[in-house]
Amino acid sequence: MQIIGAFAEFERELIRERTRVGMRAAMERGAKVGRPRAMTPHEEAECVSLWQSQRHTKTDLARRYGCHLSSVKRAIHREELKRDQVARSRQISLPV
Repeated sequence: MQIIGAFAEFERELIRERTRVGMRAAMERGAKVGRPRAMTPHEEAECVSLWQSQRHTKTDLARRYGCHLSSVKRAIHREELKRDQVARSRQISLPV
């Protein structure tokens, strides 16, 4: 039984390696890897804008855009990260 287990483990490792190589090659060719987003960039921007207006809850927005609550939270988080990066870049570029 141990020999069969060792072969299975070895084969699984080969599959993992081939998958990594294939994904790396696909990304180098410019292919998009992974699950597509639930909202388009335009919908995300609109959703975040509505959230920032403080007139809608995250649950409201998820229903409105037909996506999961987590998708709305991720969109808001991405926007906050962008805003923080812009703020940091302005601090760095200011002459002292």
